[in-house]
Amino acid sequence: MSRTRGLRILGVLVALVLGMPSHASAQQTRDEERAAAQAAKAGNLHPYQPTGPERWVERASQVLLGAPTTFYPYVGSVYPGGWMAIGPAYRARYGDSGVFAAHAAWSLRNYLGAEAVLTLPTLGAGRVKPSLNANWMRAPTVAFYGIGMDSVSENKGSFLYRDTTAGASVRYELARHVAIGGGLDYIDAETEAATIATAFTPDEVAGLGSEVSYVRSRAFTEVDWRESPGYSTSGGLYRVDWSGSAAQRGAPYSFTRLDAEATQLIPVLRANWVIALRALTSVTASRDGESVPYFLLPALGGSRNLRGYSSWRFRDQHRILVSGEYRWTAGQFVDMALFFDAGKVVALRRDLDLTDLNTSYGIGVRFHAPAATFLRIELARTRDDGMGLIFSFGPSF
Repeated sequence: MSRTRGLRILGVLVALVLGMPSHASAQQTRDEERAAAQAAKAGNLHPYQPTGPERWVERASQVLLGAPTTFYPYVGSVYPGGWMAIGPAYRARYGDSGVFAAHAAWSLRNYLGAEAVLTLPTLGAGRVKPSLNANWMRAPTVAFYGIGMDSVSENKGSFLYRDTTAGASVRYELARHVAIGGGLDYIDAETEAATIATAFTPDEVAGLGSEVSYVRSRAFTEVDWRESPGYSTSGGLYRVDWSGSAAQRGAPYSFTRLDAEATQLIPVLRANWVIALRALTSVTASRDGESVPYFLLPALGGSRNLRGYSSWRFRDQHRILVSGEYRWTAGQFVDMALFFDAGKVVALRRDLDLTDLNTSYGIGVRFHAPAATFLRIELARTRDDGMGLIFSFGPSF
């Protein structure tokens, strides 16, 4: 090996030896910087703080789903056709598992209402849920178009309707998702029908201008495995309600009513799409010489039943309704939907079939939390009454 070549190799070795401490020192410095940053981050850890929209949704969910709150604003409805209502509300715990809730509300159409519900502590290992309820309502301009599907918009009138109700009910959970129950109410109803008395007579419209008091008994059975009644992307509801309304002081307006509803939600692609189906029917019956007063007849029209038609657009002894929706997720708290409704009211039970139905269809947007729908805005088109814009503070079904 030449002397010159040996000196070169020695120089390279010296450079490597001298560079090793410098490289190790740089690596150590970077490790120390990372450790210091992690220590500083650990010292600043705190619970996740939701954003503004998330805080609003969380607060609204607590109010709608019955979280123990004191005073809060009520936003909803007093009576169908009264538009949006607002007012003060109060909720508090009662006993170990009971809740007292009350609200008063005024609507944009000057409808007034007040309601109080006392849910008593549960019995029987939490399966028996008794409650007491009382409400008062005054609706000065309830729409009336006549009886039957042949009623026309040009005959529209209105009547004042006042209703005071007090009662008790009980719900018994037979098994998971299965419940039965019933109740007893006293109802005092009064109407003033000056604007429709000129177009209709008492012979044509039972109960026109009447004041009627009822003792009403109720019973129901249901199977409900939806995630939540307020908002769900799967499950179903199958429910039957029966009521018997016995008119007081000899008034000829005693009757019974049976309502049956079936709802099925079919999720697609992890519930990003949902097919929602619903069928509803109502049947009334009365003895000879008795009749159902016009203001208590089954009806179609409004924000949930044959959308696009005005509230109370059709009334008669019986009704049938079928609805379908295609829903899809548009955002974290927003859903869109295409919908179709078809239904009719009839005077005879044998005419409750799927022929000669009035239809409506449209598109809507819904704002919701994980278990409650806050606002639903829909545009619907009908065969007879054209386009209708719907605002509702709750799910369609």
